[in-house]
Amino acid sequence: MNIDKITDEELKQKVMKMMEEADDKVEAIYQAAAMIVEEKNKGLINQLVEQNARAAHDEEYRKRLNLHSLSDKEKQFYEGLKDVKQAITAKQIDIIPDEIIDRTLDDVKKASKILSLVNFAPANVKKWLIGSHSGTAVWGDLTDAIKGELSAGFEMLPLDVKKMTVFLVIPKAIQDLALPFVDKYFTAILAEAMQDGLVSGYLTGNGKTGPVGIMNKIESFKSDGTAAAKTVLNTVTKFSPKGLAGVRKTLCKEGKRTIGTLYLLCNPLDEAEYVDPALYGESFTGGYKNTSFMPLEKIVDANVPKGKGIFTMAGVYTMGASVMDVNTFDQTKAMDDADVIIGKCYANGRAVDDECAVVFDITKLEEYVLPVQQVTVPQTNTQAAEQSAEPTAEPTAE
Repeated sequence: MNIDKITDEELKQKVMKMMEEADDKVEAIYQAAAMIVEEKNKGLINQLVEQNARAAHDEEYRKRLNLHSLSDKEKQFYEGLKDVKQAITAKQIDIIPDEIIDRTLDDVKKASKILSLVNFAPANVKKWLIGSHSGTAVWGDLTDAIKGELSAGFEMLPLDVKKMTVFLVIPKAIQDLALPFVDKYFTAILAEAMQDGLVSGYLTGNGKTGPVGIMNKIESFKSDGTAAAKTVLNTVTKFSPKGLAGVRKTLCKEGKRTIGTLYLLCNPLDEAEYVDPALYGESFTGGYKNTSFMPLEKIVDANVPKGKGIFTMAGVYTMGASVMDVNTFDQTKAMDDADVIIGKCYANGRAVDDECAVVFDITKLEEYVLPVQQVTVPQTNTQAAEQSAEPTAEPTAE
């Protein structure tokens, strides 16, 4: 599907025209998806085609590209992708090798600041142990009637119960490349396709069709089977010790764990309108400074709902994918320039407890005002004498 570089509006009109004229609406949807994805990735496709052509006869250049060395499993998987419709008779093409999933999740974490806060379980692990630790170590003899209490709560997080579907388009131009370049394209678009889904699940997952997000409660579910939303705190107005006291008390579980860096997650619109005016203030020496009294890192993401902010910590949420398979869309006829395939990822995720994230009304934040203290400087005897000696101006006649 070779299309010239076009604007978003032109692409929208092409898609709408395709949908209106198509007899088979289902196929038209997937052809439209192929058109959009290929246009979006045109730069990456052209870059890889050029790199592949040069690397074929320039070994030094190939080494500088630092291409991933594929395992036998990965080679077999990508060989299957290169001729999807002829090689596969069943719906499922193959299980994506664990190595590809792990590398892709590493890339996702590097590309997404929010997902860098998440602990990812290794690929193809069906259950993962998560735990919270509380209690006090005690000196003395180990007896049944121990003088202190040490408790550790562990739970098994099943990673094979929720399904996330991503649509991947493999253009013919990519299918004809050497396997390391097919790998480079596949992992790039897979990471991009997974990123928004994983971020959305981490933030707002409802626990029924996806993981329980940090904005929802782990153990409290509504009648429709979805997780209940956390109470939105409306008392955070300043990033001061007093203003963040309630947030810190919740995050530390009333003193049972420490808080390192505090992370503030917000929507880009709220960052401009509420967060930055409250977080940054003019300094006496000029310019602006971060007015927070403790380590506070701001992470901005469009997936955060507008009007709400989230305070949280790193390493308190676990997410993992137990298996990921790739399927052809069996109702799609062969396309001239691209194959549409569907990746299904069985995964799950949840936080260690409900106290590890606090949702607050971000519109309550107040703009930081530099405190100014008025100081009266006492006059010296000389200044007082000079003022009393100054003649009083006589009123002039009109």
